Amino acid sequence: MALPVLEVSRYTCELPVSKKKVEYRPFLVKEQKVLLIASESEENSEVQTAMSDLVQNCVFNKEDVNVNTIPMMDLEYLFIQIRIKSAGETVKVGLGCKDCEQQSEVEIDLRESKMNGVLPESRLQLTESIGLSLTFPSISSMPEDSESSDNVFDMIVGCIETVWSGDELFTRDDFTTKELKDFLDQFTTEQFEQINNYFMTMPKYGQDINWKCIDCGVENTRELQGINDFFV
Repeated sequence: MALPVLEVSRYTCELPVSKKKVEYRPFLVKEQKVLLIASESEENSEVQTAMSDLVQNCVFNKEDVNVNTIPMMDLEYLFIQIRIKSAGETVKVGLGCKDCEQQSEVEIDLRESKMNGVLPESRLQLTESIGLSLTFPSISSMPEDSESSDNVFDMIVGCIETVWSGDELFTRDDFTTKELKDFLDQFTTEQFEQINNYFMTMPKYGQDINWKCIDCGVENTRELQGINDFFV
């Protein structure tokens, strides 16, 4: 005799950056297990892959929301909403004291997490006639090794949407990745710094945490940003 199939609840939210409406469900036990295994590895790439796979499984309107292309901030926000509906509003995180380095277990209310900062201007004017427009990094464009200059350069290439010269506009269909890399290689340090500032000033999803060390009693403050800070 076949066992009954459990119905799942459906929820909706609006993503903070793209403003897309998402319909989603809580994650299942089998999906949570995959995330827990990835978290135990402490590898950033494994955690991000497990997170995106879990979110992809939980989203109903996949034709409107592609987790591989939405901004990383939207993906992190959506994951937090799914986690709240699946396992509760709080999570316990081990945080080290700034003085004695003793780990304290701190309970965090995920509902207090928010996107800090304002969205930077995506259109950059490089010269009087030449400019480009950028989009926010998605999980597919995020480098596995953020310390590698080549990987960061590839991320920047993946985030360029259009280039214009005077009245002529070029979209991604008009040039190859190699042509775009050759174009960037021509930049002066000042021009490249404009692009770097775009990524450095992007809002980040997280919250400020205050706690008292359980060992030395020192008051600590730390800003948690990104999924790894909350769950790894």
